[in-house]
Amino acid sequence: MLYFHKKRLVLLCQPKTGTTALHEALSSEASTAIRTPPAVKHLPYGAFVNKIAPWVTGGKFDRSKLTVVSVMREPLDWFGSWYRYNTREDLADPSAKLHGKYTGNISFDEYLNALLMPKSQAPEYARLGGPCSVALDNSGYVGVNRLFRYTDLDALVEFLSKKLDRPIQLPKANVSEARALEASQETLSKIKQHFATDFQIYDNLRPDGSVANVTGIRVQRG
Repeated sequence: MLYFHKKRLVLLCQPKTGTTALHEALSSEASTAIRTPPAVKHLPYGAFVNKIAPWVTGGKFDRSKLTVVSVMREPLDWFGSWYRYNTREDLADPSAKLHGKYTGNISFDEYLNALLMPKSQAPEYARLGGPCSVALDNSGYVGVNRLFRYTDLDALVEFLSKKLDRPIQLPKANVSEARALEASQETLSKIKQHFATDFQIYDNLRPDGSVANVTGIRVQRG
């Protein structure tokens, strides 16, 4: 999470969307930059408004004066990124601290089916927050002012450059190993039904990050 006090600008970092690169490029000039732990770095909008905003704004929090932005990746692409990321060899050792996240020994189809399970029963690697979880308020609605598609990162960079009055150069970060992803049509149909609201939000986003078409869509997690 990055907060720029003078610009009244907030960047909420959704995992696996390239926002880590933005975080690295801009954190040194942010008024507040939360880097660790990951759960706080990737703070959801609802938690930001209720817990962090009153603190970083010095107790004078006025939501109408803040511009909050984030990024969303196409849901299947987002799931695939997590799957590939967790196939890395450092997780393969059963004694590894994060071995429970290892996906190198299962197919993408198996991985997607695990995502359909209730989170309390799902294996550790399938306990994800959701493709746009960081952008949601505590009721499950999109709360950010702008939600850019991952494929429109250039538009986000241009938007932030104008807001911050300076050019932005992005380093590469968190690049997952390339791996072919295959799943049955039955599994894909189940995923699209289970995460229907996530797909609906993504499909209705605009290149400029406008959320006008998605503010009435509620995401509910099982």
